[in-house]
Amino acid sequence: MRKILLTSTLAALAFAKGCGGTQTSNAPARNSNANSANTTQTGGDAVPNMNGVGVVSSHGGGAAATTPSAGGTSDRSLLDTSQLDARIKKAAEKAKASGASAADKKAAAEAYLARGNEYYSAGQPRLYKYALADFREVLKYDPDNSEAKEKVDTIVSIYQSMGRPVPEVSPEP
Repeated sequence: MRKILLTSTLAALAFAKGCGGTQTSNAPARNSNANSANTTQTGGDAVPNMNGVGVVSSHGGGAAATTPSAGGTSDRSLLDTSQLDARIKKAAEKAKASGASAADKKAAAEAYLARGNEYYSAGQPRLYKYALADFREVLKYDPDNSEAKEKVDTIVSIYQSMGRPVPEVSPEP
């Protein structure tokens, strides 16, 4: 019980940090006189703005710049799961086919579990929603999977402890 509480607390803190909940920005202001639209002025020197993201306040208000996560689907690009995606596609097709064996369903559950664990342990709280979707898929194929149950509960409790809605996303990229 102590381990679950500690894990949940640490995950909530990591999630809060990744969301920028209480951070203040010391980012330099944009210089409208810079030679390029993609530079930032600091102490007289123009510095390239390499991240391609404008200044976005975590406190809301104003027009926010478009970020890679604005559409939701580009968050998946933070992690290359192409091999796992292919494994899931193949295993899920077999598991959904009529006459699928218990082994087929177990293989699909294991494939979703592997990708869910990649999202879960990537160190990017924005990927938790995809991990959650994959762990839920595991439970469709293997309802007794204790690892998936525990991680679903952990992710849901993180969202709830922060007063945020639990996301519902498709497990398919």
